[in-house]
Amino acid sequence: MKSSKAYILLLIVFLLSCSNDDFQIDEVDGIIVDVSTIAGLESCGFMIRIQGELYKPTYLNTQYEQDGLEVLLKVEFLATRANCGSLATPPREIRIEQMRPSS
Repeated sequence: MKSSKAYILLLIVFLLSCSNDDFQIDEVDGIIVDVSTIAGLESCGFMIRIQGELYKPTYLNTQYEQDGLEVLLKVEFLATRANCGSLATPPREIRIEQMRPSS
């Protein structure tokens, strides 16, 4: 019985030690780009150009799938690379926390 209490206590401590501080959210400007005509990125759909670099969002709401749309974003830049296209170095992924058109 003692070991189960210790296990539960350890589990609680572990769960409480996890926090949202493990990732960084950045506020950036971006432009939605339809990359279906760009060699090597044809299968990537819509991407976002941020400071001159294309990023593949892990999810993009269809209402924002408009080539050339300027947006304001809160994003997490991920270390993972997109699983699309045929470039030697695939584009990095981003996770969008918030997005709205810039007006």
